[in-house]
Amino acid sequence: PACTPDTRVEILEKIMKWANTTSEDQVYWIGGMAGTGKSTIAKSLCDGFEKENLAGAFFCSRQLEACRDHTRIIPTIAYQLARYSRTFAEALTKELEKDRDLADKDIKKQMDLLLKKPWEVTAHKLTAVNAIVIIDALDEC
Repeated sequence: PACTPDTRVEILEKIMKWANTTSEDQVYWIGGMAGTGKSTIAKSLCDGFEKENLAGAFFCSRQLEACRDHTRIIPTIAYQLARYSRTFAEALTKELEKDRDLADKDIKKQMDLLLKKPWEVTAHKLTAVNAIVIIDALDEC
């Protein structure tokens, strides 16, 4: 569930401001003890970014088999980025044409060939909007 209205306002505004400015800091990391609301914040951010610049999201969970498999995070984000950007989709397709089994490779190869390489082709062609990717509960994978 998302945050209850009028709660977590300060942190949500801070993250939205970060997301909508050009910054050297390309990662915004939220850490804290279990049960402190990080997943609720992540869900609220997804809801807030969905219409504009949410490029992808993955919510890890020990409770769901598909969501606790760390090898699914990068292929899932790559798929979502391909839906977000035609340029990314074209660059990703070129990589998949070279090796259809990229999603089954080790994490480093997945990162390099499913995300990094296609993103290098894409990033300079995007409009001024920052593309946001949210990964929640990474410790549950």
